[in-house]
Amino acid sequence: MYEAIVARIGAPTLLGGSVSGPSVRWCTRERILLLSGDHTHAELSVHDADMFVAEEWKTFDRTNPGRKGEPHAFDALPYTWQLDRKGPGNATAWTFNGTFIAGSWDHAVTGLELMLAAWVEQYPVQAPGDWIGFNLWTARDWRRDMIVSYTPADHGRELAVGIHDRGSEQTAERQAQMRERGWHTLTDHQWWRTAVPETDPDGPRMIAELTIAECRVPSAECRARKATCPDELRAHDISAGDNGDLWLTGLGLPTHPSRGEHF
Repeated sequence: MYEAIVARIGAPTLLGGSVSGPSVRWCTRERILLLSGDHTHAELSVHDADMFVAEEWKTFDRTNPGRKGEPHAFDALPYTWQLDRKGPGNATAWTFNGTFIAGSWDHAVTGLELMLAAWVEQYPVQAPGDWIGFNLWTARDWRRDMIVSYTPADHGRELAVGIHDRGSEQTAERQAQMRERGWHTLTDHQWWRTAVPETDPDGPRMIAELTIAECRVPSAECRARKATCPDELRAHDISAGDNGDLWLTGLGLPTHPSRGEHF
């Protein structure tokens, strides 16, 4: 359906998606044509541009991510990721510029899991052949950066997370410790990596759990605790094939920048 629409009216202004399905937009100054839906249906709808973005802003601003023990609210967000590749039309400059931070570690895992699952379902259709991902660091141990990615062309290893384990001697004991935590392979440059196929229904959850758990383990290098809450993490170098501006509005973690040039 997406390909048929593009063939008829041209490329969209904004790519993206929500927890439930796509959120693709063709924009003029007056109107927004939205392709949305879920596993049961797809829908094209037309909206007044100013009213539509104002209502979305209110939804983002008023949605509480939920505290520990409460249900998460990622499914209430209008979109969890959005990609502006300067397509035709006029993308509104009035967009949500805040942050939606998970209220607990469980919610942080859920937010990342839902983001990865959305990418697997939506991204290859909208941006064929491209990878998508971000770097993640913790404020208490910024030297050990992680990379979370989805690469449709990396067959059998599409979903992946890697961590630069610099500063640690890779002894047999250290390697056993890392593998016990869920890391699979070690490169010559001290990068540990775990990758799973996109066809694995548990893949997004597995990568999300490993990523968030690694942010919380004690740091042997400085003998200090790592992150104590999701607000101490930061996603940066957020990119989709190094092409366009990618916003992970529903990641559930602080992002830098939060909204690119849209303020």
